[in-house]
Amino acid sequence: MKNILFFFSFLVLFLYSCSEEKTDSLKIVAGTGKAGFKDGEQAKLNKPIRLAPYKNNSVVFADINNHAIRIVNLDGDVITIAGGPEKQGYQDGPAEIAKFNSPHGVAYDDQKDIIYVAEAGSNLIREITKSENGSFIVSTLAGVPDQMGFKDGPSDSALFNSPHAIILATNGGLYVADIGNARIRLIKDGIVSTVAGNGNSGTQDGKPEESSFIYAIDITSCGGSVFVADAGSNSIRKIIPNLIVTTIQLDDTLSTPHGIICDENNNLYIADMGSHRILKIDQNGNVTSIAGTGLKGSKINELNKPAAVLVHNDYLWIADLDNHQIKALRID
Repeated sequence: MKNILFFFSFLVLFLYSCSEEKTDSLKIVAGTGKAGFKDGEQAKLNKPIRLAPYKNNSVVFADINNHAIRIVNLDGDVITIAGGPEKQGYQDGPAEIAKFNSPHGVAYDDQKDIIYVAEAGSNLIREITKSENGSFIVSTLAGVPDQMGFKDGPSDSALFNSPHAIILATNGGLYVADIGNARIRLIKDGIVSTVAGNGNSGTQDGKPEESSFIYAIDITSCGGSVFVADAGSNSIRKIIPNLIVTTIQLDDTLSTPHGIICDENNNLYIADMGSHRILKIDQNGNVTSIAGTGLKGSKINELNKPAAVLVHNDYLWIADLDNHQIKALRID
């Protein structure tokens, strides 16, 4: 009898410890779960959508409905560096007066100390630099304010259509996921060019200039290639610049892949918005679910339309769009 009681006591403790481990696997970094705008340790966010590594182990992110570029550290302290809900629109200049319109993508160049922003609402690529006294200044890098279209060439006359993501290019410059034009673009040395996509909606592989995308919504660099999350075709595409575009063969089905990032071992992580999960894809195309239950929810281990992922300082950071939160998962 004592042995039976001991066994059941052990079993209860074991199940409880497993439950606790599962509950604590995701960490809420910032956001109360309700839409709002507030800095500090009890910050409020309104649809955070893209993430990029920043200095001092922090992360810079685009907060769409607040029309703001903000910074958060792992302790959850949020600082707004430019924009805000009362500053929707277009205006360059000192950060305190600058305006954004639905910024989506962010990237950070730690060598130049510049934050780049893909601004979907104004069809622009903006940059945030620092003055000699350390204050932030916003300027336009490429595109024509509030003009939507497609045009390559000099950056001040080039046209974009709802650019959604931006990353640093390995050989210099910036890659942009120009979603409305169904193209991947490159900004380098003051010139905008097309890296892949013929402008038509489709899933054509092959030569970059002949390839097509449906909803190329996020991009990441990995092993010299560029990987694209195509939310419209529920696929991951691989671009070898100047050579070929292919579709990655997976052992599982994606549901609106909205965010993508690569780690140092060339594994891909996907914010699979439609299934409310974070997926890991190894180099053989094996897909593993590592966060989220598969159903939308607001509990700590649940996600509601995860929009982006970022591998940074031993954590996988997640932009949990409709929970208005940033979460993090410890990874080895």
